[in-house]
Amino acid sequence: MKVLLVGGSGNVGAFITPYLRQKHDIRVFDVRPPSHSDVEFVEGSVTDPDACQRALQGVDSFLWLVMKSPQGGTYTHQTLPVIVDNYTVNNLGLHVFLFTAAGLEVKRGVYTSTMSVHYRERKWYPDE
Repeated sequence: MKVLLVGGSGNVGAFITPYLRQKHDIRVFDVRPPSHSDVEFVEGSVTDPDACQRALQGVDSFLWLVMKSPQGGTYTHQTLPVIVDNYTVNNLGLHVFLFTAAGLEVKRGVYTSTMSVHYRERKWYPDE
């Protein structure tokens, strides 16, 4: 199976690539090259429809690993420019990517959320 790792040059993508390569052909789609040189690479942003089109051509499935930047999940660790930039990539980019994938009839994918949706210092989460 040809699997596209969207945002695959990041920490999670770099970690799982060796395992996925054992059973699948891997293509990485990211704004920077992956640390593994023996995988196919498409450079581009998820906010660019043409780049999404290039990355999705001929794949069977995708893993969404995109996270623009960690925010910590609290307003005290964020600025308006960071919020807008993260929203553009994490939300608009996802919408553009999924729209393009649907148009190319890529019907299998896994979405992993960003760490920005949780904040580990919240007091109402019990420590277990």
